[in-house]
Order: sequence, then structure tokens, then C-alpha cells
Amino acid sequence: MTGETGRPRAETPQMPRWPVRLVDVPAGGLHVRRRDLNEADRAALAAQIGVAALRAFDLDIHVRPYRGDGLAVEGRVTAEVDQTCVVTLEPMVSRIDEEVEISFRPEDKITTKLVEDEEDGLSIDASHAADDPLVGGAIDAAAIAAEFLALGVDPYPRKPDAVFEKPEGMGEASPFAGLSKLKRGT
Repeated sequence: MTGETGRPRAETPQMPRWPVRLVDVPAGGLHVRRRDLNEADRAALAAQIGVAALRAFDLDIHVRPYRGDGLAVEGRVTAEVDQTCVVTLEPMVSRIDEEVEISFRPEDKITTKLVEDEEDGLSIDASHAADDPLVGGAIDAAAIAAEFLALGVDPYPRKPDAVFEKPEGMGEASPFAGLSKLKRGT
């Protein structure tokens, strides 16, 4: 498949799916652990969370029944990812370590409850709005892992010893120096 430029279009890797069905979760819960991912799954997760590559990955969660018709997930997801230092523009490895805590209920059972607060007026009761929709009676552990990894990605990764050095020949310029040049030109 080619793009508008005639060059082959890079295919977005297909995200892995690790479904956990409500009917398969016993009363005591179910332990789910994923560590050794194949190259395609690592590439798909890396693309999903916006990093260059995923070096190491570990999802360790416990899924249990929740409110009779939903699922609750607790655990941890960790990863080592390749990023680019925003100061030196050199490749670097960052570590992500996120606690996972999320609950799911059928879409028709999720309600938003408004409560009146003397200070804030009307607000949404967080205990009712906290659940995510349980679609088709199952959750996807891979999507949960990607969501929590994405929360832990540093948008401005910086090597611990990175120091910005101004290029030679650059004087003390104000951030508005370019604007003043434009103004003088008119």
C-alpha cells in the first residue's frame, strides 16, 4: 500500500489483544501476567504509547468480580522504553512503573450522579463516575497495559547528566528579539 507521495506507507502495528471475559473470572479472581512479548507486540505497544521502542515489559494484574456485574483490575505494569533526550537529542532508555487500578461495569449500569456541594454547587459524584464501560462482557489486558504505560511516559525525557549548552556566536537574546526585528522592518 502506498501513500500520496508514492512511497510505501508504514503500517501501524496491530495491538495485541489479551481478553479477559467476565464469565471466566472466578469469585477469588484471576491472575494475569505478561512478560515475554514477541517483536510485533512490543512494536505495537511502543507505537501506541508514543515511544521509539519497548525493550522490557511486565504486566502483573489481578482481575476480580466487581459489584456482581463488572470487573476490577489491580496490579502493576512496568517497562523500559527507548526515547530521545530533549537536551542532547541522543537515544536513552527510560523506565516506566505504574500502578494499575481500574474498574469496569456494563455500559447501561454506569450512571453519572450529581451531588450538591455548598462551596462548588453541583458536581459529579466520583464514586459513580469512576467505572469504565465493560463492553461485550470482557476487558482487554493489553489495552489496560497501554493506557497505564502511556500515563507514565515522560513527554520530555532528559538524561540525568544532560546540560544544554548554547551554540557559540549566540548572544544574550530575548525571547522577543525576533518580534522586535519584525517591528523595525515595518
